[in-house]
Amino acid sequence: VVAEIFFSDISGSTSADISPVSSVRVAMKTKFSLCLSLVAAFWACGANAQNAAPECPNLPKEAGDSLSWQILRTPDMLLCRAMRADDGKEAFAVTIGRNSPFKPNAALRDGESLIDGQKTYWYRSEIAARPNELIRETLVKVAPNNVAHVFIRTDNAENLGRYKELVQGLQFNPALARN
Repeated sequence: VVAEIFFSDISGSTSADISPVSSVRVAMKTKFSLCLSLVAAFWACGANAQNAAPECPNLPKEAGDSLSWQILRTPDMLLCRAMRADDGKEAFAVTIGRNSPFKPNAALRDGESLIDGQKTYWYRSEIAARPNELIRETLVKVAPNNVAHVFIRTDNAENLGRYKELVQGLQFNPALARN
């Protein structure tokens, strides 16, 4: 009865016109709404942190408001995903950690680049299930104990060139050298 009164207050019905089944439905809707509200609140807090992203490299001025960082931290690495403001898709990603699973293969070298003042090389890669995607990867030493793995995946050469230019403008945080 107490549960019925609680749920009837929420639903605006009286306990006389609420069956046990509708009480459960109201409870489920209420719990779902509460969970959804909490997720939205946490997401909003995370979104503010993503834009500040002091651990991620500084995006170049050319990126303007068109890109922002989405961050994922694990004990061993930091993943910074440059997300496009227009459609929410990833432009490129940077992982920073002590080691990288990416191992460059000279046979797949695809051009030279200068990132944060360091000469580096781009390497072609592919995903078997997505043969039309253009993928480029590189490594940048960002501190004595940290390396950044930069990963670009797109479906056309124009975007690939644009993203490579943006990556060349990245500036890594000097505080990484202290980690």
